[in-house]
Amino acid sequence: MFFGRAREYELWHNRLGHLSYNGLKMLSSKKLVNGLPSITTTIDLCTCCLVEKQYRKSIPRKSLWRASNKLQLVHADLCEPIKPISSNNKRYILSFIDDFSRKTWVYFLHEKSETFSLFKIFKALIKKEAGINIICLRK
Repeated sequence: MFFGRAREYELWHNRLGHLSYNGLKMLSSKKLVNGLPSITTTIDLCTCCLVEKQYRKSIPRKSLWRASNKLQLVHADLCEPIKPISSNNKRYILSFIDDFSRKTWVYFLHEKSETFSLFKIFKALIKKEAGINIICLRK
């Protein structure tokens, strides 16, 4: 009999968006939900609730480290196929952003496989323009 009751509590717990045991008990005692049985025993946490209660570090709003010189850190990003395709039949966008100056270079590609050859061209262009090499490339 208790096993059936536990299943019923679990069903209500799921129906009500994984509401806490205390919340279910309050709804039950005040008779706020039609058909909700009176809850007298404690209910084990479901696996979804256990996963959600795991500790996670928050994502910092500000970067912990910023480049102090030009081209010390360059961020690269390759956007997946864009729709609609451009008038030149280019489907990918490759961008490079200098962390120090925030200068951005944008390239359009036909295929993803063109990325490395375009990076070599970009690296040579930067070396010629700035006279220094890229120290760190982050994707």
